[in-house]
Amino acid sequence: MWQYYQAQHPGEVQVIGIDIWNGTPAQLTNFRNAIGATFPLMLQGNAGTGGIVGDLYSAGQSVDWDDYVIVNKQGIIRYHALLTWPHTNRYHLDELRGCIDSLVTPLVGVEDGVATAFALGASPNPAFGRTAITFANPGPGAVPVEIAVHDVSGRRVATLLDGSASPGVTRLEWNGRDRDGAPLAAGLYLVSARFGDRVLRSRVTLLR
Repeated sequence: MWQYYQAQHPGEVQVIGIDIWNGTPAQLTNFRNAIGATFPLMLQGNAGTGGIVGDLYSAGQSVDWDDYVIVNKQGIIRYHALLTWPHTNRYHLDELRGCIDSLVTPLVGVEDGVATAFALGASPNPAFGRTAITFANPGPGAVPVEIAVHDVSGRRVATLLDGSASPGVTRLEWNGRDRDGAPLAAGLYLVSARFGDRVLRSRVTLLR
């Protein structure tokens, strides 16, 4: 599901796996490696310093590891598997996809690798150090494009592409570093794609 929405709706859907057992960083890393997770994992999701997930999303019931919650961009819960399904039987892909599909933009320019509109996105977002930047070109030929990252003051901190984008979807990786290779501070950054007289922008929140 994570890979699907990365391709179909880049930058619009974020998947986060939350550690409700307040484990150590090493334990979470081992878990990630064991299951092959490519989406961010939140450490100590039931610790007071980061907001206690059990209090936020338990819906008055005891919290366990078998739960799926969909929250829209306004912070409103739109789907909560715990309210409908019993423990160990809460992963229903059709329901999850149906809810998410109702929240994303119908056409963002990417479908099965074919661009239907110019689009710029970043995923995952928020990003833990690395994020994929996607630029969709619906035209029949390559277009000159410059894709860069700016801080909130407008200062360019990195250039990801200064050349051309072929028809379809161009995917780049930003490693959260500046043009000199130094890691940037956590915070909000702006990715811009300039092609011809048009500019697309996408916000990226960088976490550390």
